[in-house]
Amino acid sequence: MPDARWYEQMYGGRDEKLLALEPGHKYFLADALAPRGGELLDIGCGTGNFLAAARDAGYRVTGIELDGNAARFAKERLGLERVLPLTIAEFALQQADQQFEAVTFFEVLEHQAAPGEFLQNVKACLKPRGIIGLSVPNRERWMTGPDVLDYPPNHFLRWNAKALNKFLEAQGFEVLAIREEPAGVAYTAQMINMALRSGITQNAAAGAQASFRDVMQMAPEQAETALQARPSKRQRLMQALARIKHAACFPLAVAAFPYVRLRGYKGTYLYCLAQKRD
Repeated sequence: MPDARWYEQMYGGRDEKLLALEPGHKYFLADALAPRGGELLDIGCGTGNFLAAARDAGYRVTGIELDGNAARFAKERLGLERVLPLTIAEFALQQADQQFEAVTFFEVLEHQAAPGEFLQNVKACLKPRGIIGLSVPNRERWMTGPDVLDYPPNHFLRWNAKALNKFLEAQGFEVLAIREEPAGVAYTAQMINMALRSGITQNAAAGAQASFRDVMQMAPEQAETALQARPSKRQRLMQALARIKHAACFPLAVAAFPYVRLRGYKGTYLYCLAQKRD
């Protein structure tokens, strides 16, 4: 699995801004079956957007985050005092006397090479009958092309609702709710954009600045060079054309959206709430 340095290198662009809440965050905060307060631990808390929202909703929050720069942003900019640069295994060992009403991990489980070990460490941090809330990319989401983000070293696992339910039951949890995000207009535009690939576009983009997806597959030293490189005029032109092409897909997405909903196409997020069995 990648270490903290890799996450700082790949996701460092998020470390100086507060990101919007993701669908999984919103599903948990609105879930009537989730606890309405108490001690909450968020694994992979990033720059603290969900932690801040949970704090405002009445939880007493703690976060762990491998990216030290993101953890520092959460502490200094959002006033989140308990954000620690630890893995869940390290936290469970060092804070063995602390247990939580809820442990959350949004877009984290797919990054685990040993998911059973990960869940056992989560269980060690939970009070009896404690709750977990999580989200993962839905492997049954509508896709019009391959996405290298679904491959190592970024993602090690792919989940659908059935697999997630069976896995959590086997690890000693009772699943209370599973929710699949439907495909929205923005996601429809993204899929149309992916589908409208051509050899001409590929040839025109030859030599263009490496994308985030390309950089993820590079060795650390090569990735660092690519991330630090300033784009040339040609590269900036190709990036502008790519943005124009993506924007042009939105009117098509609006027109296609009734059909997308009729077919029941699914979006990215698969959300789950489960309770620890004792």
